[in-house]
Amino acid sequence: MYKCKEELFMKIWKKLLCSAMLVLGCSTAFAKGEDFSKIMLKDVAGKEYSFGKMKKPTYVKFWASWCPVCLSGLEEIDNLSKEKKDFEVVTVVFPGKKGEKSAVDFKEWYRSLEYKNVKVLLDEKGELLKLVNPRVYPTSVVLDASSKVQKVIPGHLGKAEIKSLFPMLKMDKKMDSKMMNDMMMKDNKMDKMMKDDKNMKMEKAGDSKNEKKKTM
Repeated sequence: MYKCKEELFMKIWKKLLCSAMLVLGCSTAFAKGEDFSKIMLKDVAGKEYSFGKMKKPTYVKFWASWCPVCLSGLEEIDNLSKEKKDFEVVTVVFPGKKGEKSAVDFKEWYRSLEYKNVKVLLDEKGELLKLVNPRVYPTSVVLDASSKVQKVIPGHLGKAEIKSLFPMLKMDKKMDSKMMNDMMMKDNKMDKMMKDDKNMKMEKAGDSKNEKKKTM
């Protein structure tokens, strides 16, 4: 009896897990390629921040004040933010949405944490929420230098994992470039083959006309 219940529980758990992964996968696929470059938000100090202004790849962390996992990772983000690196680091919260505090309450609460280096942006209108729609907190987003979404990763990432995303981004870009070059080379070869074939047909047609003239 106990064994049957255990097997039933495992089946239900697997179905739930598969459903969750499917939902997250769809969300990730939907967000890829979205453009953040026209989005301008204010941070907790009231300063404006425009994505893409620095023309550098950017790591974006979506989080919430009620999320224990998010809070446990803030110290690493704070440390990463002050390090010298070739990418930007920003975090985003959604005041008044998805259970988050109001903007006023969030600012007051955040000041008590005393993190000096983390850039926390307030998306009060939910502009990024519409583009990415994170289903899990925290969720990480990797933007390229033009502020287009390249990766969406649900769940916590440590500092080392975040750093590892950006060499991978460069590799992806190189692979994309190589694929484009390969496609162009194939297209050029195809064009050449078509031109050669056309020339051969024209030559044959010319030879045929000459032979007819000779017989006449």
